[in-house]
Amino acid sequence: MCNGRVDVIQGVNEEPLKYCPSCGLDVKRVISRVTFKMQGAAPDDKASKKGFTTFKRAEKGVWEKVAGDGPDVLAGTKEDIAAVEAEAKAPSKVFNLDEDVS
Repeated sequence: MCNGRVDVIQGVNEEPLKYCPSCGLDVKRVISRVTFKMQGAAPDDKASKKGFTTFKRAEKGVWEKVAGDGPDVLAGTKEDIAAVEAEAKAPSKVFNLDEDVS
């Protein structure tokens, strides 16, 4: 028997590993590192086809779903709002929905 953990690097579009190669027990896929590159605005339906849910801001701390799967509304607590404001001060990330993620 293995120690209960196996690390395998796979692309997002690859079929997930089902069984541990050491002990044969079922494994669960955990996404541990994701890199995105987004340039400019993408149409909501294009983002949805790539697996993203698009939200629009209804008011401070409240976002309504525009397209994709997921909850209809996201509403943050005061602590959530403060954390988002702090994160907004960090360097921005770039996502490119036109590139294949595999």
